[in-house]
Amino acid sequence: MMTVRHTALALLTALEERGGFANLLLSDSVLARVGKDAPLLTALFYGTVERRLTLDYAIGVLSGRDTAGLSPHTRNLLRLGLYQIYFMNIPAHAATDKTVSLGENKGERALVNAICRRAANTPLPLPPRERTARHLSVKYSFPLSTTRFFLSLYGEAETEALFSAFNAVSPLTLTVNEAKTTRDEYLSLLRSAGFSAEATAYARRSIRLSSSVSPERLPHFADGYFLVQDEASSLASEALGAQKGDVVVDVCSAPGGKILSTAASVRGEGAFYAFDLHASKLPLIRESAERLGLPVSVAPCDATVGDPSLFAKADKVICDVPCSGLGVLGKKPDLRYREKSEELSPLGLAILNTSANYVKTGGVLLYSTCTLAPEENEENVKSFLDAHPEFAPEDFRFENGLASENGMLTLLPHKHGTDGFFMAKLRKK
Repeated sequence: MMTVRHTALALLTALEERGGFANLLLSDSVLARVGKDAPLLTALFYGTVERRLTLDYAIGVLSGRDTAGLSPHTRNLLRLGLYQIYFMNIPAHAATDKTVSLGENKGERALVNAICRRAANTPLPLPPRERTARHLSVKYSFPLSTTRFFLSLYGEAETEALFSAFNAVSPLTLTVNEAKTTRDEYLSLLRSAGFSAEATAYARRSIRLSSSVSPERLPHFADGYFLVQDEASSLASEALGAQKGDVVVDVCSAPGGKILSTAASVRGEGAFYAFDLHASKLPLIRESAERLGLPVSVAPCDATVGDPSLFAKADKVICDVPCSGLGVLGKKPDLRYREKSEELSPLGLAILNTSANYVKTGGVLLYSTCTLAPEENEENVKSFLDAHPEFAPEDFRFENGLASENGMLTLLPHKHGTDGFFMAKLRKK
């Protein structure tokens, strides 16, 4: 049987050699195999992936050699060891011994032992503070290009606050299903069951737990009392403003959070359509709708083409487009190392243009992304409005004074405690 560190090392090496996504590698079946050590495996794997750039810099300084010259196995073994020493509450001698034991040969074990012991007695190496972009890039483990991008948007102090928020542990956030319960009632159920939880600051149906927990362990999960959803996405459903009896279309729905949250907000009283290009993702939406007891029609559909049978029939349209994900780099640690595609901005605009066909006169089109890139957000909205004079931006407000400006709002992790998120509300005149 593989130990939890053997498993973490195997996953890290597979991710580097074969690519793919970290969350798909760390599957439920893998977690089941390590049993009670599943939380440790999750922390080791995701943490090492998240801090890869920082760890590689430290390996280079401590060893005096370029990590590119190391084999993937040795490189990931060192990353795993240094992550435990610098970022986990594991005694340095224990982290060193357990890491060295994973070496494949005497030479590798000697190298790992030397570097880990050096790390145990050396503060985390970082570039000098005056080299701002390089310092922040290494300290928080974001590529230099991404760091420079955020510095150009927000400046040094706010970029550092944003990076710090990305690297913090994200608590579990829920949206209650008002077809089954209210926020106050479910908060009471959670506290009675021994969970520490509180109402979120802005979304009227959201709850934040103080620690990470499997959703299946929470009261009435199987009964559909809630869906797991970041507060930002719940706010998007609020901004949409669905009413009972509305026809609502979600053009890029998977995994279904926004259409389900919208249906839950009106107790399922309306017609709800969830479309997605990838048919393989649709069963997840169906299963969630069934658990929540919400009447959502699910079907494959290319959002750049649309479903003409529903054109000009929707009261509300959700247009949450594929994006670079620069607002969720904390929850998807491997995403920070992927190259940003130049095709995403024009794709988002194409989907937005097609989505306009669904909206009836007086209806609302909500455009949203989980990125912070202006070319995918404000610039796409401006291009759309220039081409569609029949639409106009409409402002919206949430609790505690959070409000849009000219129909648009950007949420930031370090300011709002949510995912990085953009939304724009557009009404057809």
